[in-house]
Amino acid sequence: MDTRQDIYLSELKNVTVRPTSAGTLEEVIRDIIDAGPREHPLHLLDLDDLVEKHLIWLRSMPRVIPFYAVKCNDDPSILATLATLGTGFDCASEAEMRTILALGVTPDRIIFAHPIKSVQALAFAKAHGIRRMTFDNECELEKVAREYPEAELVLRIRHDSDRVLIALGKKFGCDARGDGRRLLARAKELSVTVIGVSFHVGCGSLDADCFYHAIESARSVFDYARDELGMRLWLLDVGGGFPGDNDKPIDEYAQAVSRGLQEFFPENGEAVYVLGEPGRFYVGSAVTLLTTVQGKKVVRDEADNVQHMMYYINDGVFGTLFDWLSLREIKDLKRAVPLVRSERQHERTFPTTIWGPTCDSTDIVCEDVEYPEHHIGDYIVFENLGAYGMTFATNFNGFPKPTVQVYVKEDTW
Repeated sequence: MDTRQDIYLSELKNVTVRPTSAGTLEEVIRDIIDAGPREHPLHLLDLDDLVEKHLIWLRSMPRVIPFYAVKCNDDPSILATLATLGTGFDCASEAEMRTILALGVTPDRIIFAHPIKSVQALAFAKAHGIRRMTFDNECELEKVAREYPEAELVLRIRHDSDRVLIALGKKFGCDARGDGRRLLARAKELSVTVIGVSFHVGCGSLDADCFYHAIESARSVFDYARDELGMRLWLLDVGGGFPGDNDKPIDEYAQAVSRGLQEFFPENGEAVYVLGEPGRFYVGSAVTLLTTVQGKKVVRDEADNVQHMMYYINDGVFGTLFDWLSLREIKDLKRAVPLVRSERQHERTFPTTIWGPTCDSTDIVCEDVEYPEHHIGDYIVFENLGAYGMTFATNFNGFPKPTVQVYVKEDTW
């Protein structure tokens, strides 16, 4: 067993690992449910799904080297698995860089992809040889020139998707044809090395073609740097924003990226290193949440007919069922809807609201969904909870975050 595998196994010591040569994930879920209710919620983390997503990425976009966005889900088993598989990592802080370096990942497999960095974080990156990092303004450029002149900078341009879960352009990114050109000229004056261009269309983009047009915009920056400043850029970072739920394939997005690369950065042209920063794509579908009904309220009309069911479960929007709709209203997005397990699909359903465990009345997981009747102690299961659920979770009202149990087949292990 090589060193990376030793590190991999040692990093898993704090989570429950269940390698199995038989049994599907659904059968494992059934075993957990049959064992009885749990006081605290459970994240069932499917490493088989994570590995399969990696293979899909390599097949779909062979030119784009994946640099996993650590912020999306920093579970030790996820990071150690991806380190072993050889991905790069998108880190945004000293803590994230420290975590990834501890896995034996070399500095060239890390990009410090936060456009605004503290002096202390820059010093850490410098001390550990992490040279690639992003910037989008003159103050940051001058700071890096002063604190870490050997850094290899990547200019982050703004190219927002019109339909996106979280828009990032209001906070980060510069105009490619305006400030971008001025910043390249200023970098040359400061004798700072700029190696490429990055963009991020937004978290959870619903517009695949946005990637094609962002790559076209990046091409204009490459051309200006070469033709007007005599600078050779050689790195293109296509960012994140790729879907990761099990019902949202990446095909359309991969085709848009591949089409953009073929048209604006053809392989038979100048050599360009292309990377992406997938987070949600890798881990979105890797986590299934198992919650337990801890309270129930039945709302009846005057004739004693059931009008509405309300359940109170042990995870909620202050935990790992974060309410994405509070950020931005998009008709294609909805609050988490519980899975109707196969053995209950033919039961009568009722209008249902599911509440989280806290005292806050905004702790609504979902409302007015049709759902079979459940009872106190029953499990309610949610899929596609791997992206940002745990990293956004709080301990509000003293309720704990879910424990994690890793599922992985013997072949994958």
